[in-house]
Amino acid sequence: MDNISKKVIKDAQAIRRDNIKEAEEKAAQILAAAEKKAREIVDKGKVEAEGHYKETYNMEIFKVKAALEQGLLLKKLKLVEAVIDKAKERLSKLDRSGWEKFLKKMAKELNISKGTYIIGKNEKIVDDKLARTIKGIKPDSAAPDFEKGLKILGGRAEILLSPENYLEMDIEDLKMEIASYLFSGEK
Repeated sequence: MDNISKKVIKDAQAIRRDNIKEAEEKAAQILAAAEKKAREIVDKGKVEAEGHYKETYNMEIFKVKAALEQGLLLKKLKLVEAVIDKAKERLSKLDRSGWEKFLKKMAKELNISKGTYIIGKNEKIVDDKLARTIKGIKPDSAAPDFEKGLKILGGRAEILLSPENYLEMDIEDLKMEIASYLFSGEK
C-alpha cells in the first residue's frame, strides 16, 4: 500500500509538473502575443501621431503665412491709397505754371480747339488769361455751378478740367499701375 501511495503521489507530481510546464509555455505564448500586439499598437500610434503632427504643423504654418500675406497685402493697399492721396494733395496745390502745363496737355489730349469756358466759383489760380492758353475757346456767360477748375463747353460736350478731376478719372488705372509695381516690383 505504501508503494501504491508513493506511486500515486509520484504520478500526481509528474502530472502537476507537466501541467505547470504546459501552463508556463501557454503563458509565455500569451505574453509574447500580447507584447507583439502592444508593439503593433504603439507603432501604429506613433505613425498616426506623426501624421497628425505633420498635418497640424503644416496647417499652423499655412495659417501664419496666410496671416502675414494678408497683413502685407493690407499694408500695400494702404500704401497705394497713400500714394494717391499724396498725388491729389500735390495736384490741388498746382501753381499758375503747373496749371498752364496741365491745360495745354489736356487741350492736346482731348483735342479741344473751340468752345466756351466757365471758371469755377472758388477757383483761385485760373483766370481768363490762363484759360485762354487753350487756343480757340472763349468765355461763356453762364454762372459757374461748380467749385474749382475750368469747364469747357463745346456742342453737347462738357469737360470739367482740374488736376483733381483728371486724377479721379484715371484713379483705377493709377491704382492698377501702383499695385502692379508694389506687388510684383515691376514698373
